[in-house]
Amino acid sequence: MELSERVQSVRLLLVTLNDPYPRPRSLLVPDSGPAASRYVPCETCRQTGEVRVRGGWALCLACDGVGWKRREHGERPWDAYLEMPLDEAAALPRPSAARRPIDPARLEASYAWERALQVHDRHGSYQAVRRALSALHEVNLGRARLVRAILVDGEERRLSEALELELELGVVWIALRVGAVRVPPWLVERPARTQSIEALVVQGLKPGEIARRLGMSKKAVQRKIRAGMRSKIGGALEPPLSRA
Repeated sequence: MELSERVQSVRLLLVTLNDPYPRPRSLLVPDSGPAASRYVPCETCRQTGEVRVRGGWALCLACDGVGWKRREHGERPWDAYLEMPLDEAAALPRPSAARRPIDPARLEASYAWERALQVHDRHGSYQAVRRALSALHEVNLGRARLVRAILVDGEERRLSEALELELELGVVWIALRVGAVRVPPWLVERPARTQSIEALVVQGLKPGEIARRLGMSKKAVQRKIRAGMRSKIGGALEPPLSRA
């Protein structure tokens, strides 16, 4: 296998490196309940914000006219949301926190990613790519972070020509470190199902967007576009065949 094919295969493995892992989601459901607030009702103005003075009313200086003041040490804590003392709020009836029993079938399906990971590692050189990416992290931290961010994590970034070169050199370094590359058969058929560069150009996509969609470098896409334009121009300049 030529180096260019190995690099392309390693790039494909990097793009699909995290495919078996489940997407992170929040599984913790906090139990809501009363909580002590930093503020307590102002007893000076009885939460009105004003106090009676000779000749009328004046702003309460204890709470600055808000009706609530900072809770000091020793004062009874209050729940500001329920506007009642914390001990009374905690004594209010609450819905049961008991949860439904987990379906065994759903529990078994939640571990399907482990089997998918084993299938990926068995049919592709994913373990070797992970080791090479870790080794690149020790040798060149910047390139390793760039490869992980753009290819593995799929972050949308606009890269300069210098960063494009750093990304390409990082992939080449990993390809040289991995050696013989095995790509899962279901990924080999993926380019046949994806849109071609020419079709994406007709849609008006820029080379950078095409590169991210097809898992290629921007320069490689630009070379393909220029080669296609030259072939079209050459075909247009060919003289028509004379009839016998």
